[in-house]
Amino acid sequence: MRVIKLMLISAVILFGLMTLISLMIPSHVRISRAIDINAAKPQLMPLIQQRDEWPRWNAYAKEPGRFDISIVESNDSLVVSRWKAGGKDFTSGMAVYEPRQGILTVQWYFDFRLKWYPWEKFGSIMFDRQLGSPMEESLVNLKQLAEADR
Repeated sequence: MRVIKLMLISAVILFGLMTLISLMIPSHVRISRAIDINAAKPQLMPLIQQRDEWPRWNAYAKEPGRFDISIVESNDSLVVSRWKAGGKDFTSGMAVYEPRQGILTVQWYFDFRLKWYPWEKFGSIMFDRQLGSPMEESLVNLKQLAEADR
């Protein structure tokens, strides 16, 4: 009985400590990647604004059924979309800047809003590793497509 009581008290204290530590992790996480593309906006924007063009360059859109993606907002320099997968709902955006004549910078980001749960906060630490490589690959594909249409 004593051992069970000690294990129960230890588990409660450990959970409390993990919860306190997780409170130091922000509840809003943004994963972002950017690339410079040597193309004009009329060649680039249809690839970003039209959802049916995404499978040509977006690694996540190539897997049908994995994500439910809907475009929420679209203008000449920003496309915001809502993604749903496995009960999770998060936002993505693609912003297009023109820092120099003929060069467009495309910034792609994912925004995650996390609950207070320790496992969710600690899990968010791995988001950059999980999402970074496919995002970079997708942006390189986008660059090749936009520059090929010149």
